[in-house]
Amino acid sequence: MDPVLQNILALIGTKNGAQRKFTNDLGFCPSTVGDWKSGKSKSYTKHLPKIAAYFGVTVDSLLVSKQASENIYPADRRHKVPVLGTIRAGFPIIAEEHLQGYDYADVADPDGYFYLRVKGDSMIGAGITDGSLVLIRRQDYAENGQIVACMVEGDSATLKRYRVQNDTILLLPENPSYKPFILSEKDFSTGEAAILGVAIEVKKKLI
Repeated sequence: MDPVLQNILALIGTKNGAQRKFTNDLGFCPSTVGDWKSGKSKSYTKHLPKIAAYFGVTVDSLLVSKQASENIYPADRRHKVPVLGTIRAGFPIIAEEHLQGYDYADVADPDGYFYLRVKGDSMIGAGITDGSLVLIRRQDYAENGQIVACMVEGDSATLKRYRVQNDTILLLPENPSYKPFILSEKDFSTGEAAILGVAIEVKKKLI
């Protein structure tokens, strides 16, 4: 059996009504899981993000064997942290703060952190490439030089290095192809801009 399907079935469980509840909750046909088991359908492959979000896991965790997953994420050291959406390392985009799933982090207080998936290459000089998953510590302030997730223009988000110069606040890229964002303290007091948190770790794909 496909290891991905094995992982999904393990999450669904074998209790009476478990499969029915799963299909009902996700809006699948009642025969869906049975079709997966028989090999009649592999539609689960296109629904992995939806299934992962339903169970509160990452898509990546569905793609590896149970043993590999346990080796990567030892239960006594790592905690699940929510992946809240996508942020732009480049020009700001509308923030997508809906829950996309979970990933793991070595943090004592998982409620104080969240992950954001990065699009763009404006922070490439800091090792943050397109597709990176950045761990953010929740806080509404930052020190000079820290990399922050920041709301700008009220509803857009960007990832930049934070710098204060007198009454001016600069959000600096780590790529000479991009220009800094220039803000004022007033922007933060009026809610036009707001620090969502400080980046403390980055995960990225090697290929």
